[in-house]
Amino acid sequence: MKKILINRKIVQGPWGGGNNFLKNFSEALLQSGYHIVHDLSVADLDLIVMHDPRYDDLGISANEILAYKKAFPKTKVLHRINECDARKGTHEIDKLLLLSNTLADRTVFISEWLKSYFVAKGFHKPAEVIYNGCDTTHFYPQKKSEKKKLVYPIKIVTHHWSNNWLKGFDTYKRIDEICQKNPQKYQFTYIGRYAKEYSPKATKIVNPLYGKELGDELRKHDVYVTASRWEPCGMHHIEGAASGLPVLYHAEGGGIVEGCKNHGIEFSILDEVEEKLENLINNYDMLRSSIDYSFLSSDRCINDYIEIVKEMLI
Repeated sequence: MKKILINRKIVQGPWGGGNNFLKNFSEALLQSGYHIVHDLSVADLDLIVMHDPRYDDLGISANEILAYKKAFPKTKVLHRINECDARKGTHEIDKLLLLSNTLADRTVFISEWLKSYFVAKGFHKPAEVIYNGCDTTHFYPQKKSEKKKLVYPIKIVTHHWSNNWLKGFDTYKRIDEICQKNPQKYQFTYIGRYAKEYSPKATKIVNPLYGKELGDELRKHDVYVTASRWEPCGMHHIEGAASGLPVLYHAEGGGIVEGCKNHGIEFSILDEVEEKLENLINNYDMLRSSIDYSFLSSDRCINDYIEIVKEMLI
């Protein structure tokens, strides 16, 4: 039986899109007959999946993987790149990812935007792109029919695990102001940890949710909004669309833009938000009918990774 190590521990509960991916991927590997190990004490691993090269309590660092490769050079490394400095305004992640990638036998980016971002920074190896997907047993529409009767006030929703301002809180602040001005037309729910820089007055804040509880909450709404900037790909907008909600998204969303073009409306500046919301509502049925539920599924995403694992372990 082939032995595979994933270098990041799985957290139970709401912990971001990367954690959801690891959970689904680990389950699929087990179902495919692979043996999953959780530390480097096991000799002659067949494959290491490097999901995050940093060292902390949840992970095994690239330096530790390098030392292991010196002892067991036949062990292969699959590097999934799902992060960048632009996302949080940091300065050390890009360099670390490029350096860590020298260990990789295969590389997967989670969007074309992220791949291009790293090519511009010097990445030059062959690489694939596999977009994220979500668990469609939790995230699905009330009905897949393209027609849905909208009743005012229009219920807008978003959710984030991080409360970093770059998650789009300038826009969420503006939507809060729009709801204050016109409560008969719009309502806004924010699920997760809200930014400390602003205290909303008309926004309903719900504690972080995940899985079935999150899907149940999303389906209560009509429109999903994401104003997150320079996201490698993200998971939140995927879960929103998979729940049957057309998406209002920011033009500077990074990989998010690729995932929302067919079933969303783009805005660029805060002064456009209300106008673009109106545009989305006027085209609601058309946008909703354009949601590709099978592509948004984690089954599609994980199957692509399983195929790469099979190819690497022939």
